[in-house]
Amino acid sequence: MKSEGHGTLTFLGVVMIIFGLVYALLGTLSLMGTITGVLPGHEEQEIIIVILSYIIAILAIIGGISSVRGKYTIAKTISLIFAIVGLVSLIYNQVTQDTFNNFDCITMVLGAGIFYLATTAKKEDDQVKAVKEKKLK
Repeated sequence: MKSEGHGTLTFLGVVMIIFGLVYALLGTLSLMGTITGVLPGHEEQEIIIVILSYIIAILAIIGGISSVRGKYTIAKTISLIFAIVGLVSLIYNQVTQDTFNNFDCITMVLGAGIFYLATTAKKEDDQVKAVKEKKLK
């Protein structure tokens, strides 16, 4: 029996995977000079911004897969790291480039949302297991 929280976590996991793929693609195209103005710092090839962006993209894909597969503890941990790296990247962009990166803001919100949903889903799952164990005794 799936609860509403699990379905939402799965949906956000898919969104996270798509976000990671799009972020990596846009970052690569910005570095190559094919597109400009999408990701601040990429055109100037600011190394820390580029590294943070690819870390975010990799964490998004890993976190999305763990969310979809129902690995709540892993999803919770990765989403927390994901949100923190997004915050660091957002602040670094603001300080060095004097720009606001919408993708980093989305990273923080998505990471916080998945962290909350994974925590809730794990608690619900533990409660269901406890009830099942009581019935078996």
